[in-house]
Amino acid sequence: MSAGRTIADLPGPRRLPLVGNAHQLLRVSRVHATSERWARRYGSIARVDVGRRRIVGIADPDEIHRILRERPDGFRRWAEQEAIFDELGMGGVFTAEGEQWRRQRKLVVTALNANHLHRYFHVVRTSAERLYRRLGEAAAAGASIEIGKPLTSYAIDVTSALAFGHDLNTLERGENTLQSHVQRTFGMLARRLAAPVPYWRWVKLPADRALDRSLAALHAAVEGFISQARERIAKRPELLEEPENFLEGMIAAQQADGRFTDREIVGNTLLLLFAGEDTTAHTLAWTIWLLARHPDVQARLAAEASEVLGRDSFPREHETVATLDYCEAVLREAMRIKSVAPMGLLEPLADTTICDTHIPAGTRLILLLRHAALGERRSAFEPERWLEEANNDPKSLTFGAGPRFCPGRNLAFLEAKTALAMIARNFEIELDDSAGPVSEHFGFTMIPKGLRVRLRQRATDE
Repeated sequence: MSAGRTIADLPGPRRLPLVGNAHQLLRVSRVHATSERWARRYGSIARVDVGRRRIVGIADPDEIHRILRERPDGFRRWAEQEAIFDELGMGGVFTAEGEQWRRQRKLVVTALNANHLHRYFHVVRTSAERLYRRLGEAAAAGASIEIGKPLTSYAIDVTSALAFGHDLNTLERGENTLQSHVQRTFGMLARRLAAPVPYWRWVKLPADRALDRSLAALHAAVEGFISQARERIAKRPELLEEPENFLEGMIAAQQADGRFTDREIVGNTLLLLFAGEDTTAHTLAWTIWLLARHPDVQARLAAEASEVLGRDSFPREHETVATLDYCEAVLREAMRIKSVAPMGLLEPLADTTICDTHIPAGTRLILLLRHAALGERRSAFEPERWLEEANNDPKSLTFGAGPRFCPGRNLAFLEAKTALAMIARNFEIELDDSAGPVSEHFGFTMIPKGLRVRLRQRATDE
């Protein structure tokens, strides 16, 4: 069936000569909110021009799911994304396409399979215990805390230990230089993806030179961890069958298959470090914000955590986490309302039709994932819906859909459920809004800005 219209026929915000709508997208931190506002005004498909580039926004949930299911053969990420990640030495399964993606997918999925996660749980448990002590100190002092900071330390401690077997322990020792390099690189990723031209290929600003130093430090650290992992495997060949961290799992897959390069191992290790820190920490932070605004949900979650954990302050066994059904429902609902990945950037590999519109190959598409997932009930916080419906409910797009769903999904839930159950079991959460309302800030992910809370220790049975 032929399309009934072209991109030129689509509605969209008013454009200025030469710049198009670029002037309306200057605030990169609000680009997701601006795009969602346009979707509410112009419908399921709209046109935006940035200079001479035409971009099509897609908000229809059925079309978004179809597009995601047709990856990698029908659609790919924006070419700019792959180029920028490769420049930073972070090319991996996230940006790879075609046969390269299929190879790396096998590498990552093998390292993150469920059996390996079971063996990794002691890492999550140790960091949860440290987080419990740190939050307990804040509760005892009655202090208002920026909750995102300890949650970020928790996430990077877990991720660094799982990624390459190195315990940073930033929860107790304070910020590590590796953490500061990760944060700088993450911020610059967002900046470069939003840049209208790749200026850094001709002119390096101070921020770009600082990024180069951070990247050099990160790559040197990861290459050192790889050497250490190879030495451990040489001394303990049983690690090839039962790896103790993600890096050992990838080396085992490399030795078994023979096709994976060291560059791919480095890139995917860095990707896990970045994705594991940022997405998990901010998902937990948004969940804390929602719980503070909904005392009834907070109370029900605390009751489940108390029943499941008993006298324990945090989950001590991998199997315990799997029984926290309401905890998982709360996280899924928080991801639906405050998704850290509200948008996806794709382009078709061949001419196609979307929402009865002809879309030429290479057209830049913005998939409004959060907008599509909200549905008719929009922002109503109702975790119960996830207990009534299948866990693969189509309203959830946080981990993508189709063949390229996020391979770290199981790890993310394991880590987030462990921390959230500990917090709900031991603390009452109250917002400190003295500095003003919490706002959404879009960098590479959607971050809660201005989120401060006070914690009160719950009475527990001894």
